[in-house]
Amino acid sequence: MASSPSSTSSASPSGFPSLQPAYYCRLNVEAGEMCPIGDIYSGSKSVYVPTMTGYIKSVDGFEPKVDAQVVGGGDFLYFDPSNEHARVNVKGVAKSEAGSIFTFGYTGCININEDIGKIFSGVPLSIPFGQSTTNHYFEVRSPFPVSFRVNKIHGLN
Repeated sequence: MASSPSSTSSASPSGFPSLQPAYYCRLNVEAGEMCPIGDIYSGSKSVYVPTMTGYIKSVDGFEPKVDAQVVGGGDFLYFDPSNEHARVNVKGVAKSEAGSIFTFGYTGCININEDIGKIFSGVPLSIPFGQSTTNHYFEVRSPFPVSFRVNKIHGLN
């Protein structure tokens, strides 16, 4: 006898990897600091957004633990010709509580909607959950744990 979809929808398949919250990353953007680059060959519009402050912190209980301040960076944004999506390419430098410097970055795609439009207009908001997917990386040196140096982080905002 087949089971109904509602009776199996909460079951998770065994043996498959799962995602868990790992890090918060907040980059502060000043609307007046955005630098329009203009149209590029693909038809996209390019904008550079400096992100000189912010933080990267571990979610409580996640290892390896990180508590770092962003000391510089920027986001190279590419808005699709339809203005329905923006491609992000963030690169930055952060300093841990222990004083260790590391670089970080992420690429991804954001769905453009009213809330996202407000952010690009200078209204201080966070990107709402479910509006972007991203791939993060960290380039670290000792004394960071090996597990931090080799992890691939995938984000869903």
